[in-house]
Order: sequence, then structure tokens, then C-alpha cells
Amino acid sequence: MDLVKRLFPGLCALALTACDGGMPGGPDVDHLHVHSADNEVTSLAVTTDGASLHVLWVETDEDDQVRAYHSRSEDGGQDWSAPVALDTGQAPPNRVQRSNDIRVAAHGETLLAVWQTRGDGFANSGPMVTARSEDGGRSWEAAVNPGQPGDSASQGFFDLQADPEGRFHLVWLDNRGGQQGLHHARSDDDGRTWSGVSTLDAATCQCCWNTMRHAGDGSWVLYRDLSPRDMALAASADGGDNWKATGTVGAFDWNVDGCPHVGGGLALTGDRPRLHALVWTGEEKALGLYYLEADGQDPVWSAPRRMGSRDARNSSLASHRDGQLIAAWDDGGADARVYLALRVDDRWSAESIVSDAGVRARHPLVLVTEHGAHVFWTQRSGDLPGTWAGARTRFPE
Repeated sequence: MDLVKRLFPGLCALALTACDGGMPGGPDVDHLHVHSADNEVTSLAVTTDGASLHVLWVETDEDDQVRAYHSRSEDGGQDWSAPVALDTGQAPPNRVQRSNDIRVAAHGETLLAVWQTRGDGFANSGPMVTARSEDGGRSWEAAVNPGQPGDSASQGFFDLQADPEGRFHLVWLDNRGGQQGLHHARSDDDGRTWSGVSTLDAATCQCCWNTMRHAGDGSWVLYRDLSPRDMALAASADGGDNWKATGTVGAFDWNVDGCPHVGGGLALTGDRPRLHALVWTGEEKALGLYYLEADGQDPVWSAPRRMGSRDARNSSLASHRDGQLIAAWDDGGADARVYLALRVDDRWSAESIVSDAGVRARHPLVLVTEHGAHVFWTQRSGDLPGTWAGARTRFPE
């Protein structure tokens, strides 16, 4: 099966559009880091601001005690600071998993984190809590919940991002009014206070993660809609004060009564900007992961281009300042691997497998720093506790 998946040009027959020719080879990994964990790692988040890489993760010990940790790297992921626990006196992460991760965002030395806690919602899910650091993650303090008391018993499936002006934006799902929907709040003062909550879509899929990106005063959120269960896009032109639905991203017309626990990837390039998306569908006639692009001002999406095999599923997407893209995904199953591809000069490379053989690697996250393109994931090997790993590649000159 691995041999088939490496023969990327042979998979073009499965695509809804013709193969674009592609770059001749897949990206090479020039550094691999595997975190040494004594306890089970159940959730992972990454962010960057400039040259710094920040990783947050959640560990559960043998006594079911749950704690979040932070570490940073200033040299492109080769060396990492000693883990710092987020001991803020708040309720610990609960129900966090790779489809409902802890999240982190950075603006300079200010970091914000958000996670779900235990509560009175469905399956004992509870409200979000946020924490902040003013010294690059060396110490943490409790911060305020961006929602309002009584909004919902359960808040989860977050994305947290800092925009180019240094404002922090948070989107999440909650079931105010008895229906799961997508909501947004913004902080203009490093997470000390938050704006009122805006509802982007009052009826969404119940538990797929959301992905948010920003350029200037423009904001875009990729999320899974309710009926059909295709991915959709909401956009704001005024920093998140007002939102509009722009339609489906990949019209697969997938009708299913249930949540697949799969979100998507979103990236921006250029000044206008251009939108790039990775979306997964469970529609049998088109099962798999697809890349699409559109103009950010008036999104009309290109025909879907298949990425990987029909097993490709959980994905992440990031952009370089020169308009290049890095995409990563896993292929599910008991022997899941993490795959990586680059898009340079409007052409996708062949895919490379970046996780080690013999480990089950899932849910990659990608970002770009001045040191290169980075991909992180969680993995499990035999009876050892699950942990996180990261790899670095470089765009062609």
C-alpha cells in the first residue's frame, strides 16, 4: 500500500480534475524531532510569530490527571525549551482530542491558549477557558472566557489566531438555542477583554474543527456545514465585526446524519488575497481529500483536485510569503502515516511520507517560519505512550 501511495502520478486518475503535471519529487525532511513523553499526549497545538515556534500539548497520566504544557524553539525545531505547565488554577482540559484540540496563538511575546473543560453539556462537555502569557510562554495566567454566561453549557472545536494588526480572534462551536453553531469573538488588548460574540452560522455540523485566516481587515473561516455536510466559508471585511456566508467549498452534496470529526485546511497568498483550501468529503463517489482555490474578494472555487489516495483525511495547509504552499494529511487506519506536499509556481510536488515507519501518526499541523516549512503530528508506537513529533522541510530556491 505504501508503494501505491508513493506513486503519486498514478493517483491522478482518481482526481476530479486532471493532474497538473506536478514537481518531479516530494519534499525532503532535513530535521525530525520526537518529543520524549512519560504520559499519554492527547492533544496538540502549534503557532509561530516570526522565528519562534510554540507547541502546546496535553498529557494524561496513569491517574487520569490532565495537564497542558508549552515549549518553544528559536532554531527551527532543532532545540526546545524545557516544558512549562500551564498551572493557572483553572479547570484542566477535558474532552480534548485531536479533533477538538487545545489551541494557541502568538503576537510577539504574548501567547493566548484556549481549551474545553468538563461540564454539563453533551457527554459532560463544558465551557472554554483561556490562558495568557506575556513572556513567550515562560509563565501563564488565567484569562477571561470570551463567551457570555448562559450562552451554552458546552464550547469547543476552536481556532485561535492573531491577525496582522495583533488582534486575537477566536471561533468555536456551541449549542445556544439548542442548535450547534459557529461563533466569533475578537480581543484588541491581548486577551484581557473580548468583543461581543458574533454568530457566523447558527446551524453547523456538530463537532468538526474550524480553520481561520486573516489578511489586513479581512477574515475567513472554513467550517463544516449542516446540510449538506460539505465544507463552507464565512468571510468578514471589517476585522470580524460583520460576517457573511460565501457558500460551499467543494460542492460534493454529501448528505449524512452524523458528524465525521474532520475539518479542513485554509491558507492565503498574495495581497488581494487568494484563498486555498483542503477539504475532505465522505461522499462515496468522491471519497477523499481535495485542494481548491478561489479569489478572496468574491470566492468562486476551482474544480477539486484530489490529494493523496481515497484514504487521505485529516489535513492542514499553510502559505509562504512567496505564494508557496505546504500541505499535510494522514491516511487514517491502524497504520496511519503523515504525508507532505509543496505547491511551488502553481504546481504540486509529489507527496512524501514524513512520519517514521512502524508508528501510527495522525492529525498533522503545518506552519511556516524563516527556518522553513514545519509539520507536527501526534503518534503512537507499540505499547509506548502516545507523543508528538515535528519535521522541517524547505521550499525550493
